[in-house]
Amino acid sequence: MQIALIGSESDPQILHVAETLIADKNDPCIINTNYFGEHWQLSYDPDFNDGLLHFNQPTRNGLFRIPLSDITSAYWHQYIPPSVKPSDSVSSQWLDQEYASTLLCWFLFSETKWVNGIDAIRAHHCKPIQLRMAKKLGAKVPYTYIGNASDVALQFCANIGEVVYKPVKGGETAKFVQQGYDTRGLVQALLKERPVTFQAFIEGTNIRSYVLGDEVVSVQIDSHNLDFREDINARPLLTPLPKPMQDLSRKICTGLGMHWCAIDWRKNTKGEYYFLEANPCPFFLFVENETGVDITGRLVKLLTT
Repeated sequence: MQIALIGSESDPQILHVAETLIADKNDPCIINTNYFGEHWQLSYDPDFNDGLLHFNQPTRNGLFRIPLSDITSAYWHQYIPPSVKPSDSVSSQWLDQEYASTLLCWFLFSETKWVNGIDAIRAHHCKPIQLRMAKKLGAKVPYTYIGNASDVALQFCANIGEVVYKPVKGGETAKFVQQGYDTRGLVQALLKERPVTFQAFIEGTNIRSYVLGDEVVSVQIDSHNLDFREDINARPLLTPLPKPMQDLSRKICTGLGMHWCAIDWRKNTKGEYYFLEANPCPFFLFVENETGVDITGRLVKLLTT
């Protein structure tokens, strides 16, 4: 059984998953996409719908080649763009697209159980689609405006009151829109630069629910910061999630085409849960170390069954 781990060989979470798989007598192979073309290559035959991963150095079990059909499951932790150097006659943008398109031969290989697959990763990069899907599945979502039309954004901020703004795709933490003090100038400057997500601020508590197949593990993360990821003193505490919310968490996970995910909620003062996002490749090692809950074991079970 070949299990691929997509990420960096120096990443603590990847190493931890690999060590757990090895201890469970499985055979993981860490695949760093940054090295594609330099340290490993890919070949694919559409007639047979199969291909090979070729390695310049042998894997831990001595293999120089692994057929795609031998990879039973793959854990997607982090995609790092291939480090390619274009020649004078080729643009870097075109070359990046060629490498990415070639990798899709593997990422879309349906015989592999992807935990999670490329479609779930792409959906996470389009947070508006996630919000729409979560609402359709029964979740409460904060009032949201997404776009770069400043007049509409300003009207949204005026109607809502307390508003936060954040990237449409992600990659940066949320910040408050300071009402009254040159709100128009702030919004216009932001939207001149890029489209933005504006969202009603939900006063309450941070809840993160890890959904692993049929199991749901939730933690509460108290912080005075708007985004707890900026708070080095924030600590996760195991917290029970009401059964209806557990059912909804599982429904959202499967509805977004995922085997596992981490769902971020805001629980308001009335006890209502508001969906913020579902991450298909979340960090979990810190939560596991702080709480003692075995997330890795549950993840390994998904990869091996």
